[in-house]
Amino acid sequence: MTPRQVLLLSRPKHRVRIAVLDDHPIVTLGVATYLRDHADFELVANVTTIDDLFAVIERGECDVALVDFYLPGDRPDGGSFVKRLRVEAPPLAIVVLSAARPSDAECICHRSGANAFLAKSTPLPLIAEAIRIAVASPRKFFVVRQGKVQPFAPEVRDDNLSAAEIEILRHIAGGFSVTQTAARLMRSKKTVSTHKRSAMRKLRVSDDLGLALFLKEKFRY
Repeated sequence: MTPRQVLLLSRPKHRVRIAVLDDHPIVTLGVATYLRDHADFELVANVTTIDDLFAVIERGECDVALVDFYLPGDRPDGGSFVKRLRVEAPPLAIVVLSAARPSDAECICHRSGANAFLAKSTPLPLIAEAIRIAVASPRKFFVVRQGKVQPFAPEVRDDNLSAAEIEILRHIAGGFSVTQTAARLMRSKKTVSTHKRSAMRKLRVSDDLGLALFLKEKFRY
């Protein structure tokens, strides 16, 4: 028996069909090249836009979508994109691979219906492991902790914001700066900044990117 025949016989009867979505071609190429080398995986698509991914899903060609979370060239992105994936393809395993801070994105991904969240710095072997585990245990949510893929239930953020904080966040979500928000609400810039910082503490977001991710979910703009 030739080595090729041995390889073919050793392959599982049903390989996990994976579609990769990332707007950075270098990222998709690196991940896709690694996944192709596994006998239990079949890479069916390597795309850079949401529309291309949904075309693959509509044809029923994949079991797992390995997707970026923040796709500035596409609308929707973030949690709204994950929710759409979950609604339109309920059996699909959704593994998010993103540069977003885990502390900012894990809760949103979990609430939106993803099966796992991985930082883009995650080693390739752990990405492969997370895909297998997400398929095997679709009712759990997984992250990487201490070099291992583990089930995890993110804490729900404290959305107990004051009326003033919500009003200011609505303006920021609408694209207004702190200075512009202060002018529109006829308040001092210091007051607006104080409310913004207070809201960020309650939401446990550490920077403006984390706040933007939350606002995208809280306020549809």
